[in-house]
Amino acid sequence: MILKLFKGVSKISQVGIFDLHTRATFQALVHAIIPDTLWITTLGAAQAVAILDLKVYEYIIWTLDHSLTIPIKQQLNLINTSMAKATAQLLDAAATQFIWSGQIKYPLNAWAFLGGGSFAALLPGDRLRTIALLEQLKIALESLPVPYQNNPGLIRNMMDVLSQLTLFGYYSEWSAYGITRLLPPDYRRMEQFPIGWIQSGYPGPAFGYRDFRGFLVEFPHREGSS
Repeated sequence: MILKLFKGVSKISQVGIFDLHTRATFQALVHAIIPDTLWITTLGAAQAVAILDLKVYEYIIWTLDHSLTIPIKQQLNLINTSMAKATAQLLDAAATQFIWSGQIKYPLNAWAFLGGGSFAALLPGDRLRTIALLEQLKIALESLPVPYQNNPGLIRNMMDVLSQLTLFGYYSEWSAYGITRLLPPDYRRMEQFPIGWIQSGYPGPAFGYRDFRGFLVEFPHREGSS
């Protein structure tokens, strides 16, 4: 059953989550926003966890490719491609302009992320500067890929979204889903306690608590008053 679901998912989203360049680009994005290695303490023992092992980049790709309705996809001319792939191309286009401007502060590393382009070749500090250039629209908008071409509002919104999704993916239960993480939500199963929950001290969902129904209000007794 699970294998059949995996096959169904891959047919729908292979242009995004199974595209080597898209994956490398978002790996580089997460690597820049969240430190490379995180130290967590579980039952008194310290353990080092590489950020890429948490697959937060897959959360971003999956969300971008599954959060747009058909009408919005038609409006953005994204029927035959994925939002994640288009966003990876956006980051590459901006990184290329940044490199040619001569403003990068660190040497390129083309082998850092297999299959990556210009954005992935930048070191973390220069990747963040590339994102800042996009936020400030200090790029040639006419040279960007669809749907970002000459679309400043969408560019700025997407830069906010990328930062938010990175943190959502890290502090959510995504890292604990294991092999079921790419399945439809109803078929996902937690295989361990999420690292983000451990670091933030979140004990996990509690089922059966009564809903909050407001504060108790005491009214003064007015018996005998005129």
